[in-house]
Amino acid sequence: MLSWLFPATCELCGEAAEQGLCETCRRSLPRIPAPVCLHCGAPTAGQQTDANRCAECAGHTRPFVLARQALRQTDEVMQLVYNFKYHRALYLSRALAGFLDELWEKTPQLASRADWVLVPVPVTRRKLYTRGYNQAGELARSLGKLRRLPVLDLLDRHETGVISQTRLSARARRLNAMRAYRTRRVRWWQRRRSYPAYIVLVDDVFTTGATARACATQLRKLPGVKEVVSLSLVRIGA
Repeated sequence: MLSWLFPATCELCGEAAEQGLCETCRRSLPRIPAPVCLHCGAPTAGQQTDANRCAECAGHTRPFVLARQALRQTDEVMQLVYNFKYHRALYLSRALAGFLDELWEKTPQLASRADWVLVPVPVTRRKLYTRGYNQAGELARSLGKLRRLPVLDLLDRHETGVISQTRLSARARRLNAMRAYRTRRVRWWQRRRSYPAYIVLVDDVFTTGATARACATQLRKLPGVKEVVSLSLVRIGA
């Protein structure tokens, strides 16, 4: 009766859609085009300085082994992210996680292992209280159901006095992110004195990579962690 009174529709076109996104719109959203930097996932056509890395990554070490993003930044994509993140459109989580699942299958380093553990990028307690949920956590849980993988909250996001990183310069983002993220003490893992060896860090957007680097740096400090991969829904600026 509720489905008849309030039919589920596509967030973009208004047509009937069970998960908030119809198949036509799902297929139309732009994926990150190949070739990409084999480290950070940035499109590299005409910008590669070596066979594997873009100019930004060449000559630098990163705490994550690779970063990948599913979608390019467009008005339609950002409308979905904005509604999901700020307007409680949690019904989109499974459809959005589907893009990450699709990207997973196309990434040999991910698809070749079955022992990954998903860790969402956290938000501050203030944002969690006012928003009521962590959008990265919702993405991670939906992706975990699709791939039958565990999800662990191993990170905390501390207040740094900066409300949002969106208006910060790249350098300021890095400094703020490094101060913001810390590992969380998890009693279940502490009793075993072991953490998952292979971690996929899940987030909604990837801009300069400052958040991914800061979170991966903290995760790599945990005993037993061997590899951290960053997986995000949207690459800003691609």
